[in-house]
Amino acid sequence: MRYNQSVQWLIQLHEDQPIENGMSEYDTKNTSPISVVRYGMGKEIQLYTDELVVTSREEGKETRLPLETIERLTLTPGNPNPAKLVLMADLTDGSTMLLVEGMTNARDFRAMLPHLTEQAPDIQLDPPDMAEQLRQALNNRRAWNLTCYGAIILICLSLYILYLLVTFIGMHH
Repeated sequence: MRYNQSVQWLIQLHEDQPIENGMSEYDTKNTSPISVVRYGMGKEIQLYTDELVVTSREEGKETRLPLETIERLTLTPGNPNPAKLVLMADLTDGSTMLLVEGMTNARDFRAMLPHLTEQAPDIQLDPPDMAEQLRQALNNRRAWNLTCYGAIILICLSLYILYLLVTFIGMHH
C-alpha cells in the first residue's frame, strides 16, 4: 500500500512540472550525451546536441560550453608528459579556455570527433587532421608496447638459455 502511495506521489510531482516543447524541464536537463570520454579519476567530457560539458567530480567542477560559442578546439601534447593531452577551446568572444589537462584517453576522444563535427560543423580543429594524428599516436604507442614486450621476452629467453648452458657445463665437470 505504501509503495502505491509513493508511486502516485511521484507521478503527481512529475505532472505538476511545466511542459515545454513536449518535454518536462527534468527531461531536458537529463538527456543522455551523444558521446562520453572518460579520463583520470572521475573526469569526463560529454558531448550533447547543443553543448560540450567537462566535469571533474573530485574537484566538484563542471564547465558547460554551448557548441555555437566554440570557434576552435586545439589539442596539444602535455608538458612534461606528451601522452597526457591538453584540450583548449577558442571561443567566439576572442577568449581561450583550458578545457582538459592531462587527458590520456585518446581512443575515446578520437571516436567523439566525428560526432562533434556532425553536431557543429563550423568548429575548427587544430590540428586540422586531429583524428588522423590521434590514430597515428595510438598506433605508435601500440608498436612501442609490442617492442618493449618483445625485448623483455627476448631478455628472459636469453637468460634461460644461459642458465641451461651453465647447468649443462656444470654437470660435465
